[in-house]
Amino acid sequence: MATLTGPASPIVGGVQINFPGYLCTLGFNARDGNQDSFITNSHCTTKQGGVESTPYYQPLQSSHPTVIGVEVEDPQYSKSLPGCPRSKLCRYSDAARVRYNSGINFDLGKIATPTGPASLTYNGSWSIYDKGPVTQGQTVSKVGRTTGLSTGTVTNTDVLTGVQGTRFAQIGQFFVSAAVGSGDSGSPVIRESGGNVYLVGILWGGSGSTTFVGSPIANIEAELGTLTVK
Repeated sequence: MATLTGPASPIVGGVQINFPGYLCTLGFNARDGNQDSFITNSHCTTKQGGVESTPYYQPLQSSHPTVIGVEVEDPQYSKSLPGCPRSKLCRYSDAARVRYNSGINFDLGKIATPTGPASLTYNGSWSIYDKGPVTQGQTVSKVGRTTGLSTGTVTNTDVLTGVQGTRFAQIGQFFVSAAVGSGDSGSPVIRESGGNVYLVGILWGGSGSTTFVGSPIANIEAELGTLTVK
């Protein structure tokens, strides 16, 4: 047994990560070319949009001071994207790529499998079968360091979504009627079908505690490039 908020070996999607001053959730491990990496939110970096070489720890710098990786890819927000309101700066995803440092033990294609709804304890991992689209009416789940496993229905897709308190907006996002809490940012969002697990995106925010918003995997790859996820 392990916990989503504790040390993970190997590191898998859904576990806690720490960057200076804040906690988030690791979305999924990925390979970009020959770079071993993981994906989390752009707002889970020192500055949302743009690369500042943010360092990451797992689960906490105070207890585990080894830097597991450094931010290497995080596109700037732009006024010029089609569909971006005049008063906003936009992107298609709230996603950043972190390159693992040499010697870090991680498992490509694995997402922590909590022992039940809202549980922070996990025993084993789901294996990503493939990437998949997210469509209205689907049942999807997220795994996050705060509220664990939560499952709900995709209520809206292709939504222009503003980020409260900022000029930022995300184009083409999806909404899910499922639990979310502070620190769940970056959580992998998956769908099970025919016994297989499909990676459909990552969570980046919520409306209250019962609806979360995420960026589809297609939008993430439109900004970060094609990612090997298994």
